Amino acid sequence: MRKLAITALAVAMGLSWSALPAIAADESVKDKAVDTKDSAKEKAVETKDAIKEKAVETKDKVKEKVGRSDDTAADKAERTKDKADAKAERAKDKAEAKAERAKDKADAKSDTAGAKVDRGMDKTRAKARETKDKLAAKTESSDDVRQAQTALKDKGHDPGPIDGIHGPRTSAALRDYQKAENIKVTGRLDSETKSHLMGQASTGSSTTPPSASPATSTPGSSSSTSQPVPPPASTGSPSAPAQPPASTQTK
Repeated sequence: MRKLAITALAVAMGLSWSALPAIAADESVKDKAVDTKDSAKEKAVETKDAIKEKAVETKDKVKEKVGRSDDTAADKAERTKDKADAKAERAKDKAEAKAERAKDKADAKSDTAGAKVDRGMDKTRAKARETKDKLAAKTESSDDVRQAQTALKDKGHDPGPIDGIHGPRTSAALRDYQKAENIKVTGRLDSETKSHLMGQASTGSSTTPPSASPATSTPGSSSSTSQPVPPPASTGSPSAPAQPPASTQTK
């Protein structure tokens, strides 16, 4: 029995000694697994932190890039707006300049047309006046025209030569006289102008009768006779009446 107990104890001790390396190995594996787990956990934490930091950095970079893009887009939009405004301003200035040139051209054309019409009207009036003057000249006698020319020249309106011909210079002198006297300006020797002009001419050209010459005596004679002085020649006004012969004077 005792042998059997010793044998069993020896067997148990042998088994325990043989199990010690396995137990030790199992403990080592367990420690290693714990270490591995801790390392993996730490590595996972580190990886998570790195990923988080990288994500934050990426987010910041993206935000910064977006900000720069926004600024660039805003600057680009502003530049585009400025270019559009400048282009619109140039187009406006060009349109205004073109409209101004068109207006000046139209005004010049209108002035030219108006001047042409005025010249045409002046020519028509001049021609009509000339025709009237010619018709009036046919109905005027040369004596009336000559007297009118003389009267006009006396009043400072040059009618040209005193020839009894109603020409352009006579018509111009008549117009000047009619304007000065507030008579209807016709350039013709009409009844109103004739009466006005001739009436003034006859009033201004009246003459006084000449006095008789003094008697002359011949020495030694009892009486002497004086010769009458003939009246002056007519100058377009009524002649002065003839003077009666002087009476014989006796000493």
